[in-house]
Amino acid sequence: MKKFAIVVMLAMVLVTAGSKVTTAHSDAQSSGLLQLLPDGNILAVIDVQRMTSSSLWATLSTQPKVKPTLDKMQSDISEIGVRFSDIQTIVLVFSGKDFNAPTVAVSGGFDQAAVLSKLRSNRKVKLTFEKYKNYDVYRSDAVPLPAKDDGVKPSAGVPAVQTNETSFCFYDSSTVVVGSAASVRASVDTKTGARTSVAQNARLTEAIAQNSSAAIRFAMIMTPSMATGLSSSQLPIPDFSSVNLIFGALDVASGLDLNATLRNDTADHARSVAERLNSLLTMARGFLGSASDGKFSSVNDALKSVSIVGNDIDVTITASLPQEFFTQLFK
Repeated sequence: MKKFAIVVMLAMVLVTAGSKVTTAHSDAQSSGLLQLLPDGNILAVIDVQRMTSSSLWATLSTQPKVKPTLDKMQSDISEIGVRFSDIQTIVLVFSGKDFNAPTVAVSGGFDQAAVLSKLRSNRKVKLTFEKYKNYDVYRSDAVPLPAKDDGVKPSAGVPAVQTNETSFCFYDSSTVVVGSAASVRASVDTKTGARTSVAQNARLTEAIAQNSSAAIRFAMIMTPSMATGLSSSQLPIPDFSSVNLIFGALDVASGLDLNATLRNDTADHARSVAERLNSLLTMARGFLGSASDGKFSSVNDALKSVSIVGNDIDVTITASLPQEFFTQLFK
């Protein structure tokens, strides 16, 4: 069921309230979750409580253009027996080329019986489970209502009604793993020692540790296909084929602070990437600054806080967006 996936995939922007936890406690939680996730090339750690206790979050939650969406999603998620304040830490791992199918581990406090009862009572959901290495792996299939008959027959081999599935496994009352059936089984394999965990990936874990106190931490091992996907013939995009690792963090307080590091294979390549990125930044500032109606003035002001600096093999990008930027953005 997609609503359960929403709980863990969007909690970083949907959770509304919760007690603030210490950084040490949150970091211990994320370390435990890493042990449950299979190895991959993209890793993200989200301290939900740190985000939702910030004044920035409190301000955004009252914005007229944001609040109705948050209220609706809160209502939807409550239908499966999960409260936003139950969620503490989220860790996501992406493997291979599929950026739409992460394996997600969540820590918090969950009433497994309540979640299963809510899903079973929903007539639009078919809940099944399988035993996999002595763990109950649940699968919820949500079948949307068929579209109105417009006289057009579906193409051969394409079903008239599509189904969506989400699998999940409760390891205990404070830990659940969510994803596709294959990714949840991969987590079970990892927990039982049959598969390597992302915790053993030194490149990703060391990169994540660089910003241990941040609300959101991320690290990505670049592949040739990723670099190719970032290329453009119409903009002076850098050649990212020299970048082998990207890591950084987003932190919140009264505003939003970003830092990201692009680690290259050589200092010369890092210098070239920094020069190209600074050229793009200059172009963006010039374009937004020339807008006669002042429509993009807040965005242009935000870009003034962006700094791109090359240092040996690293290119560091930093930005600090004040709370006023977001209130203007969602006005």
